[in-house]
Amino acid sequence: MEKSRLHFSSQDASPSLTKSKDWDALSRWSEYLKPDVSSTPTSKGWKHVSFEQSLTSGSFQKAVHIEWVIQLSQVAEGLMAKMYRLIQILDHPDLVSYTFTESFWKAGVFPNCPRICLPVSKKFPDHPNKLQLERVDKVAFDALNDSAETYLQNLEPWILLLLDLMAFREQALRLILDLSSTVITLLPHQNSLILHAFMDLFCSFVRVNLVSEKIPRKMILQMYNLLHTMLRNGRDCEFYHRLVQFVDSYDPPLKGLQEDLNFVSPRIGEVLEAVGPIIFLSTDTKKLRNEGFLSPFHPRYPDILTNSAHPMRAQDLANVTSYREWVLLGYLVCPDELLRVTSIDISMVVLKENLIMALFRDEYMLLHEEYQLYVLPKILESKRLAKSGRNKQKEADLEYNVAKQVEKMICEVHEQALVSCYAIHHERRVLLKQEIGRMVVFFADQPSLLAPNIQMVFSALALAQYEIIWYFQHVGIALSKYKAVRMVPVDIDAADPTIGFLLDGIDKLCCLVRKYVAAIKGYALSYLSSCAGRIRFLLGTPGMVALDLDTNLRGLFQQIVHCLENIPKPQGENISSVTCDLSSFRELWLSVLMIVTSSRSSINIRHLEKATVSTGKEGLLSEGNGAYNWSRCVDELDFLLSKHGSLKKLYFYHQHLTAVFRNTMFGPEGRPQHCCAWLGIASCFPECASTIVPDEVNKIGRDAVVYVESLIESIMGGLEGLINILDSEGGFGSLENQLLPEQAANRAKQTVKVSTPLKSPKAIAGLLLPGHESHLENNNSIKMLEAALQRLTNLCSVLNDMEPICVLNHVFVLREVRFS
Repeated sequence: MEKSRLHFSSQDASPSLTKSKDWDALSRWSEYLKPDVSSTPTSKGWKHVSFEQSLTSGSFQKAVHIEWVIQLSQVAEGLMAKMYRLIQILDHPDLVSYTFTESFWKAGVFPNCPRICLPVSKKFPDHPNKLQLERVDKVAFDALNDSAETYLQNLEPWILLLLDLMAFREQALRLILDLSSTVITLLPHQNSLILHAFMDLFCSFVRVNLVSEKIPRKMILQMYNLLHTMLRNGRDCEFYHRLVQFVDSYDPPLKGLQEDLNFVSPRIGEVLEAVGPIIFLSTDTKKLRNEGFLSPFHPRYPDILTNSAHPMRAQDLANVTSYREWVLLGYLVCPDELLRVTSIDISMVVLKENLIMALFRDEYMLLHEEYQLYVLPKILESKRLAKSGRNKQKEADLEYNVAKQVEKMICEVHEQALVSCYAIHHERRVLLKQEIGRMVVFFADQPSLLAPNIQMVFSALALAQYEIIWYFQHVGIALSKYKAVRMVPVDIDAADPTIGFLLDGIDKLCCLVRKYVAAIKGYALSYLSSCAGRIRFLLGTPGMVALDLDTNLRGLFQQIVHCLENIPKPQGENISSVTCDLSSFRELWLSVLMIVTSSRSSINIRHLEKATVSTGKEGLLSEGNGAYNWSRCVDELDFLLSKHGSLKKLYFYHQHLTAVFRNTMFGPEGRPQHCCAWLGIASCFPECASTIVPDEVNKIGRDAVVYVESLIESIMGGLEGLINILDSEGGFGSLENQLLPEQAANRAKQTVKVSTPLKSPKAIAGLLLPGHESHLENNNSIKMLEAALQRLTNLCSVLNDMEPICVLNHVFVLREVRFS
């Protein structure tokens, strides 16, 4: 934990809050923004404006807002990392039933005085002084008095966390409200860049508050204030009543979230409706296969190799994981949007294939229970109101029917999910296994077509990444079908071979992209060069001239064209040596977007589209957004590859990983070449560590090393098992059996007695004639030997060719392990 931000003086043992003018300043988040977020690819393209400027300017500039959005999303990750650490320290407390383990009380966060701590938490928001705690446990109360200073210091980091959560709520809500009210369009095909930044903050805000329900907020606040009053002669700490109001308004968090986000509910509903078609497409495996969305071949013209049929849809499919999260969280905190007619199908298709909602790392909530507890009552209330007004207006009749359908959907979809969710995802994994397998073979044979289809590769990686993570999130989960009446285990096949194929496919696709990075970079540079001419042409069209752009906007467009016209020209084999930073171009384009999407601007996005789309070509905004996306393939390709293809989140399920590996690797459909992928994912585990939590990098690194060693032990055990099979009496040993002299004499006699020489001699009872293995009814043993020998050969070849695996400062070389 960083150095405390609560300051104690010799006269006053209470913490002094930061000045009110700093309370809202982003400078308070310096702890959460280390290392400097401006160096990360996520925020590299956003215009950087200092926090001091943003706070003293009086009216916020839109670019400042987006910078703030990006950084608050980073703050949310840090807040959740702190809460996750506290949950681990306290041994995952059950705050519903108030049952705490012995580790909870020995963790050093709270005094080991259950008879004092539990009443102040249960009686919240009553003031601790009203509870007459000295009568509850006089000995424990006196012990608290004696060591109040020590206990107060133990609670100090966590009361700071509550203060940070309260400040985050205020600042995030202000930003969400401002963007929602001033950005004129938040549709993915028009304003996807700002849309993703806005929805990322929205979802981060929701997840932070849902995770906060898992930490003992009431006990932290009440015990801290109790200890403070002991030290300050009954005086409350100055922030106590504000925190009481904050915690009480978010108890439970979903109640507070639904109230706070009610003002943005219509905008969220519009966004969720807009992403619905892409979600439907991602769930339609037949359409994905038949129309070639994940195939390098044209679906209707096999002679055309590049997949030019669906370039935009391929890009949208790469974002479908985010869209699913938007739907699940959006309708949860904005339940009124479910009353849109189209929302029923969108929500149902996502709810039917999910049982839990991942909040942070391996912390999750039971999705359908939350919908039944917090969404269904809102729908029933809307249904009741609509029913009472049916005789007065026709619209009420429609509202009543829609509410009735939503009620039915929420009540029935849980049962449907329990029955069918695994089958849905298994079918999708089979599709991805086939499509990615074909993709790897095709691009290895035709690497020149990898660059034009890079968006399709990202889509395949993102879909496979989602399916693998979904599988391990649901392994070992037991759900209550009817509010904890009975437990229903999720039917997950731990021996599903598709996992190994997908891991291997992701690994090979990423290797191909890294191998041909120069070709992808060259293609992107060529695209940007041609895009410069198209943008210059569009700026000179009569429609644009008639718009009479102001000096600022015109200057931004001229700078954009200048950036694109001056990028390096790819020349032959020198592409790999070209260094090109296009972050300045992306800053300029985002500045343009922030101006033309603002309701306060005289020239907006609709004016630009009308002025340039009449040319019969792509509009100005489409060209700019395309250039933005391709520019990232020049200097942020590694980041994009990590975003869509990284499996670092599997660290939090590494125990399940080991079990599934053992069940599938040496099964009937296991493949030795999958070893590389299973082992390789460990190298990205340390990326999960948060800099805000001390020693987390070392802990995750140690776990990753243990995971690799465990898998190597299993691989070596499998190698030894294959050798033993071949060396056993049922293996090659059975082929080396020789006849005893007595057996040979008996067989010779039997042969002489055969009346027809053309007929094969009959075997003596108990003795098999030479060559009996060749008969069809007897060749199972030969097939087994051939399969074992083939698998042993492949495994040895894979281990010999496998690249070294690096996990922090450990390097594993499998060929050395094999021969050691």
